Amino acid sequence: MLFITGATGTVGSRVVHHLKSKAVHFKALTRTPEKLMSDQTSHMNMTIVTGDIKDCSTWSDSLSGVETLFLILLDDAEEILQAARDKGVRNIVFLSSASINRSDASYNENAMKHKKVEEQIQAYGFRYVYIRAEAFMHNTVYWRDLFRYNKGTIRLPALEAKLASVHEADIAEVISEVVADFDRFSGQVLTLTGANILSQRNILTQISRQLGQSIQLEEQTIRDFRSYMSKYIAEEYITLRVQDWEYSLKHKLDVTDTVLTILGREPYTFREWIAEHLGDFQ
Repeated sequence: MLFITGATGTVGSRVVHHLKSKAVHFKALTRTPEKLMSDQTSHMNMTIVTGDIKDCSTWSDSLSGVETLFLILLDDAEEILQAARDKGVRNIVFLSSASINRSDASYNENAMKHKKVEEQIQAYGFRYVYIRAEAFMHNTVYWRDLFRYNKGTIRLPALEAKLASVHEADIAEVISEVVADFDRFSGQVLTLTGANILSQRNILTQISRQLGQSIQLEEQTIRDFRSYMSKYIAEEYITLRVQDWEYSLKHKLDVTDTVLTILGREPYTFREWIAEHLGDFQ
């Protein structure tokens, strides 16, 4: 039996989709069960568990009989890991971050958060697989208002900063393969990247082309960016983006063949992701 946390999230919902086609039984944790209920009758291998991942006391009994748990990031996974061990869970597949692989990992907030959970998993003695994914292509959605309301010019810092972003569909399909065949991957750290490395300028230009818009790109200062974005997102997320930009401007990024090796196909491209999500930017 498998247990999937974040079952209606950006990645988790796709993991659920893939598992429905496999001959495995799994439980799916969500705060919004109605998003899964419409499909449950035709997929008897799925059991819906209603609950908030941050309050496992309300759903931890559902871990009984579970062998492999797919876990998404928590600030502190101690309570879930304790409950999982008490209920007999043996294996953890954790959606971690490729920021851990970088030379600035010791002071990068994103890397430190994910590394803490990795260390907790090992401290509890679980068998594990860590899926260290590069930035999700889906993160680009936060640019949508820049395209919706621009007057011919978009201002953004670090236009030459590079990203090895990975399509959330690739992440989810890899996870579905790993949780369904855990023994094959046990003890591995799998770093997932996209098909290529692109600058922010490359990505913004591709979006504007697919929209059929002619847009001038201008370099914005970090200070102005922080001031503007602080109205919309938490400071910690602004800092994470700035840290990623600064790192890529000073270091070479690499792509991995993990998606190709596990799925037998190349990763999806940013061009494909943009085409799928063009409506978000219109």
